[in-house]
Amino acid sequence: MVLKRALAASLVAAAIATTGATAIPAAADANVQVGASGWQWGNPLPQGNTLRSASFAGSTGYAAGDFGTLLKTTDGGATWSGLPVGTFQGLSIVQAVDADTVFAGGGCVARRSTDGGRSFTAVAFTPVESSCRASLRALSFTSATLGYLLLDDGSVFTTDDGGTQFGQRTALPGTSAAGGGAAPTSLAFTAPTTGVAATNDGRIFQTTDAAVSWRVVGQFPRPVSQLWFFDAAHGFAVGSGGLFLRTDDGGATWTPRDLGAGALDYTAIRCASPQLCILSTSTGAQLVRTADAGDTPGAVITPSSDAILAAAFASPTRVSAVGASGATVLSDDAGTTFSAIGRRLSGSYSSIRPSAARGRAYATGSVGAFAKTTDGGSSWTRGSVPTAADLLDVSFPSGDVGYALDDGGGLFRTANGGTTWKTLGTGSTSIASAVLAPSADVVLAVGPRSLRRSTDGGETFVQLRDRAVARKGLRGAVAARGGAIVVWGPDAIARSRDSGRTWTALAKPGATRRARKRLLIRQVAFSSPTTGLLRDVQGRIWRTTNAGRSWSVLTSVGSAGATGMAVGSDRSAYLVVERFGNENGGYLLRTTDAGATWQPQFVVNDTIRSAGIAAPAGGIDYLLAGTSSLLTSTSGGSEGERSTLTLSTRRRTLTNPTRVTISGRLRPAGANARVTVSALAPGGTRWTSQTVDVAANGAFVSSWPVARGTTQFVAQWTGNFTAAGAGSRALAVTVRAAPRRGGRRGKARRR
Repeated sequence: MVLKRALAASLVAAAIATTGATAIPAAADANVQVGASGWQWGNPLPQGNTLRSASFAGSTGYAAGDFGTLLKTTDGGATWSGLPVGTFQGLSIVQAVDADTVFAGGGCVARRSTDGGRSFTAVAFTPVESSCRASLRALSFTSATLGYLLLDDGSVFTTDDGGTQFGQRTALPGTSAAGGGAAPTSLAFTAPTTGVAATNDGRIFQTTDAAVSWRVVGQFPRPVSQLWFFDAAHGFAVGSGGLFLRTDDGGATWTPRDLGAGALDYTAIRCASPQLCILSTSTGAQLVRTADAGDTPGAVITPSSDAILAAAFASPTRVSAVGASGATVLSDDAGTTFSAIGRRLSGSYSSIRPSAARGRAYATGSVGAFAKTTDGGSSWTRGSVPTAADLLDVSFPSGDVGYALDDGGGLFRTANGGTTWKTLGTGSTSIASAVLAPSADVVLAVGPRSLRRSTDGGETFVQLRDRAVARKGLRGAVAARGGAIVVWGPDAIARSRDSGRTWTALAKPGATRRARKRLLIRQVAFSSPTTGLLRDVQGRIWRTTNAGRSWSVLTSVGSAGATGMAVGSDRSAYLVVERFGNENGGYLLRTTDAGATWQPQFVVNDTIRSAGIAAPAGGIDYLLAGTSSLLTSTSGGSEGERSTLTLSTRRRTLTNPTRVTISGRLRPAGANARVTVSALAPGGTRWTSQTVDVAANGAFVSSWPVARGTTQFVAQWTGNFTAAGAGSRALAVTVRAAPRRGGRRGKARRR
């Protein structure tokens, strides 16, 4: 977690320095932006990160969850907007003090906003957010400035300035901070000096002197998960095994009630009145509703097929509830029935394929399923091809006409945008690897060891005899601008400029014939008839601008772990990488300068699919992460002002292996920023990396051993909530052999 913690630390100061920099979308169908990137959710909607807590002040509410997600609604949960919290740490706690004042936290992070989420300040209960002695367990604020924090060791802190300065109070009795073994579970204050807290040994404590002292006011056989008050007098405690308690005297005494729902583990409670409440459960499979504060058995409700982890009242009749993978549901009858907000595609998907029609793209799925967008990725609908096999590839030369290939070799054609499909035959028993249709009537079945072409909409196919493709192992195909088509396999690349009628072989990279023969291809992507990228099995990325007559290896990538790629133009491209530095996750690398530099983007927690990136003409890019997270960007995935990274060293040419200092500078300097410096040893393909601190002036330093030959160095950072990420150009340090003594020149001198 070192790099993600470093990234989180670099985002903190940027976020708290942002005042009014992020406008909350007003449109009802606005897509929620992801983290610090320029990607937005298209599926599921409103967004796809799990939400774990919700809090409302009238119709304005907030929901917090994984990946630093904090959402806001102003219409009782019907629509939501993402807020710039400035962290990727998970948020499990949220409290809306009023419509404009919200606190949120989790782990080593806490935030406060007093302007409705347009800007945030850090609630600095720990000096370093990347790690802390004890993480945040609960917080409770009675105003925008006065509040209490409970840490997971039982420590209690108070602040009267919104979280800039803290005073320590008496730790909860029995917790590790007080020399015991109990764990704290919840905290709730009803007045500046009066509050209650609970521990997992079933005890409830009360303070009336601002946590200077605590007294036991309840001992129960099961742990309390959460304490919550409707007003100063009426409060509730819920916990495991069906524990439900209420107080009508501000927490001085507690009365158990049986909701008749069995041994469900309750995790949270919210109420519209002292009697009408709704309870969340640990599994998220049920909500429990009581209309009389537990005097009679409550009602068990299943609001969604997704786990619903938190629910809150936005009015006496409106309940908004959120949960796993961003699931959001709404009730307008006080929690009796619910309906889904937003959309979620069913099924599992493996690749993204753009259409020739702008704003349209497709995701191939399992058991014949596919997903389709016609609005540039803002929303997706599910379709199906009549096959029980998984879809391997699709190709749509127009909005209506398309072809689909399944992994059993079945080929299908639609003439109405995927509503109905006709089964075709390729004329071969071999299972094709890919399908590409340059026009409505011309379609190519690619591989596994041939290329078959149809000019009548797939009714008949002819196997091509061109030496460039005949009996070649072929795996994929891509359409480039200018009408070119490129197909490739491990040992071959071929290009056609006449819709696949004739083909020309393109040379593989390599300085010698032997090197070219040994190089094996993973993927090829061309942006024009002459310019393209090639990814080999060793992870190197090569570039050509003359249709393969020459190739240059891109030494500024900083990683050999690319699993996929897509080109947007002759100068722009994406790489999908499984990790950045020493961290796994949904990372991309993007270039806008023909591969001279690569900007890392941390998009989502889920791994991005190797075939899950598409950058067609038109400026709309598409991304697939996990099995069904679909995102879109019109900014190349970037967000914030431009930043730059440069590297330097004292000497670039050395005569002996030694240790060198690689210096660099980040502009603008990001407070608490950390930069990843990577090195590629001479003749190697494996990059090693160090993540280093950036000084206040943007300078950073790393130290490396260098061996004989040329070592390449690259610096990269993922950016923050105000500045986009950046990558440096490669810096080469060469160790040359020292001149030998006693050679011809030496002999000549001696004579």
